[in-house]
Amino acid sequence: MARAQKSKETAIFESATVLAGLVIFLWLFSSNFRPWVQLLMAFFVVILLVWLVYNVIKQESPSPTFRTFSHNPYQTEEPIGKQRPTVFIEELKKVRRTPEPAISEKLRKIDWFQFEKLIELIYQRRGFKVKRLGGANADGGVDLVVELPAERFVVQCKHWRMWKVGVRDIREFLGTLTDSQIPNGIFITLRGYTREAKQLADRHGIKILNESDIIQMLEKSGLIYSQEISRLLSDERKLCPKCEKEMVLRTNRLKGNKFWSCSNFPRCRSNLNCEA
Repeated sequence: MARAQKSKETAIFESATVLAGLVIFLWLFSSNFRPWVQLLMAFFVVILLVWLVYNVIKQESPSPTFRTFSHNPYQTEEPIGKQRPTVFIEELKKVRRTPEPAISEKLRKIDWFQFEKLIELIYQRRGFKVKRLGGANADGGVDLVVELPAERFVVQCKHWRMWKVGVRDIREFLGTLTDSQIPNGIFITLRGYTREAKQLADRHGIKILNESDIIQMLEKSGLIYSQEISRLLSDERKLCPKCEKEMVLRTNRLKGNKFWSCSNFPRCRSNLNCEA
């Protein structure tokens, strides 16, 4: 291939030499042809410049059969077919985006107040009228009252990351239903429940929902990819459960422990533990 290319360039050079000699001969011995000789020389110069520019660009352009990776300055160029698979794996890792956190991970990161508002949005999307009694108010164990013209029930929300719902929690919720004079109740938690708690709840017609049930409710209601839920789950602010103003992290001067305090202080004196 190299020999053929060299012979081709030699033939072009010889032809150009003969053409240049002919031009010089006509210029010296034939005055009638001098105007045509000038045009021919100008054309020859243009062709020569184009040829030179083409060769410069061709030398600077990388060969399509080779690829150089800039991540390793000591790596030599290799044909694509002979490159190690690990090179391509490393390059693919660089362009991969950070995976979006799973919905379950987002549910665990929000606080209990956001959790209540999330459950409220789910029931509202399903057409229920929701009255929120939780937050910083004394709710008597009732976080949400959910109702339709032909249906009414109480919802208790527990955003517990470590503890499961136990028998004691179900018994307290039974007392709440008796006090509110609403016979139907739903206990919603993240961590799940013990077997004894589930048996007691079933005997009294109480539904216990866990994390997988919440995700299923989000999917059925069409909220799982909505902007409203996305904003709620990604909001890293701590909002006051009483007035919903943004809270600020403060330090107790006497004990040295940190706590969340409402930014609307002293009008709102609501505060939460730092872990809440």
